[in-house]
Amino acid sequence: MKRKNYWLLFAILLLSLTSLSQAQNLTTDGSRGEEKKTNVWNPQPASPQDTDNKPIRIATHLDESDFKELTDLNEAFVSETGVQVELNNIPDADAYRRLTETLKVGEGPDIMLINTPWIRPLALGGYILPAESYQSSTTGGDVISPISQMLEWNGYQWGVPLDMDPYVLVWRGQGSAPETGDSPHGEKEWKELLAKLDSRKDKQAIGLPAGDPYAFAALMGAFGTANPVNPSAAEMEAMAKLRPSIQFINNKDMQTAWSSLSEGGLTLMSVPYSAAYQAHMEMTEFRVPEHLYAANPFLLRGRSFAVSSQVEDPGKAAGWIAYMTSDMSQKIWTDATGYLPVRKKAYVRDVFQSPPLPLDRLLKPNEGGALDRSLQSRWNDFAAAAKLFLSGKTTEQQYRETMSGHSAEKTAQ
Repeated sequence: MKRKNYWLLFAILLLSLTSLSQAQNLTTDGSRGEEKKTNVWNPQPASPQDTDNKPIRIATHLDESDFKELTDLNEAFVSETGVQVELNNIPDADAYRRLTETLKVGEGPDIMLINTPWIRPLALGGYILPAESYQSSTTGGDVISPISQMLEWNGYQWGVPLDMDPYVLVWRGQGSAPETGDSPHGEKEWKELLAKLDSRKDKQAIGLPAGDPYAFAALMGAFGTANPVNPSAAEMEAMAKLRPSIQFINNKDMQTAWSSLSEGGLTLMSVPYSAAYQAHMEMTEFRVPEHLYAANPFLLRGRSFAVSSQVEDPGKAAGWIAYMTSDMSQKIWTDATGYLPVRKKAYVRDVFQSPPLPLDRLLKPNEGGALDRSLQSRWNDFAAAAKLFLSGKTTEQQYRETMSGHSAEKTAQ
């Protein structure tokens, strides 16, 4: 009887040990599953060895020729440093949407070279890092003030500026336009130019790229319009008097237009600075409507670098940006593309350099206060209203009503 009890106790003990073993196996498997889940949702920082071997991933929004120039600079960087880089260009019109979509799902690049006005919304979305987090010192103090202002938000600078390409008025030297200040500057100079334009037989002496709102905004600013969204009656009357003198130039006719300007057929043209630079026309004078651009810095058409908040190695990213914005790289970039530098020191005249443009207002510190974003937020409205006005389909009063919203209200009533 005792022997039977021993066997029974032995069987119970064996069964208990077997159950315990299975329970331990289940617990181990479960914890491994939790480990896997944790690793998926909360990835651990890469080790130094991992990041050293990974290339810097860079996305750009450039046209084909600019991307080629950047590729050449990047090859020099790779050759000098040994750091590998992957460049991906997104030239499409929907580049901003495509870029933010990749950032939302955690597949964005480490660095972006994009339109400067995109910096602020990317910062608001939490997609990029403040420049102070990856640079020992920012370049804000030496950057043209309105450009710097576009990069600032919440007390930080969120991008590193590369260049700008504003529209300028260009004419032959010793021409009718004044040599100082915004051109034409003041009522006296405007009347003198208008009188000379009136004396022309063909009257069409001012060249504007067809359908280009930037060109018309620059012309308005140069002729004294402080705010194209809310111009005075006198400012629009001046534009109406000027309208018969405007000749619209299609892309295929630009070379002919430059020849006409050189030979005296055209008096003025409103074009991007890079286009005037690449035209290589002798005795040209340039003027920038600085007060308009100081109030509306997006019209400077700048590009800036930004570092993604998902970057694994901010130090490597900072090194690449520092190389691209060095004095040597900036000179190569400017000479090749014609885009203007954004550092104030490039516009200081001395025995060693002659500034590309005579700037004044844009080099002064910001006057304080928030930017007036009315023109930027209503850019499509401005483009449509400008097209109708320039084609003669609307009057200066109708332009003002459209931009003020009064015509829309009348239509709704």
